[in-house]
Amino acid sequence: MLHLKGPVRRPPSSRGAGPDEITYTPLRLRALLEAVLLAAATTWFFVELSSPAKAGRFLPEVANPYCDVRTYKLRGVAEQASSMTDRRGRPVIVVNAWTLRDKPNYSRFLLAHECCHHTLGHVTNAKKGMGHVGPQAFYYVAPELRRLELEADCCAVRLLRERREQAGIDAGAEAMSEFGDKPTGAYYPTGAERVENIRKCAAISP
Repeated sequence: MLHLKGPVRRPPSSRGAGPDEITYTPLRLRALLEAVLLAAATTWFFVELSSPAKAGRFLPEVANPYCDVRTYKLRGVAEQASSMTDRRGRPVIVVNAWTLRDKPNYSRFLLAHECCHHTLGHVTNAKKGMGHVGPQAFYYVAPELRRLELEADCCAVRLLRERREQAGIDAGAEAMSEFGDKPTGAYYPTGAERVENIRKCAAISP
């Protein structure tokens, strides 16, 4: 999951604000706060990852059969899974340890989904598009998030189907169905849209 949150730029108000005015509603303030907290957590992660000794001690790895990307399992992360690069630009995946333990079938879908964000170039392209972390950069990336998630879901379905892991596909669709008509994340598709996409991709012959 490409977890990118931030405010949306709005046209200037009638009060004479400049062209770069950013209007914040309570929801956007909450999204901005979440983005700050995520950045802090990511910074901590990169600091820990920079030391091989610490990585071995604090960041246990998990085997990921869907791609050759170093995958870590962490207990104290809000997201179930995320794809990113470390400060050296190396691709990494982070998965919630409790999800791996309690939801093995759904974990397969998550691991495949995050691999697809890397193999499809989503992480690299998003990083290039943003240039830096901030509201203005996010303004240009946000419209792409819906498409990227649907692409990664479909790619994950193909990876699971190749390995005859139908239970992982079903678990992914079931998890998305819990969102119903609500977005599955900031600027993400709704749960219903993702379920439809997963089922459609699963029906396509190899």
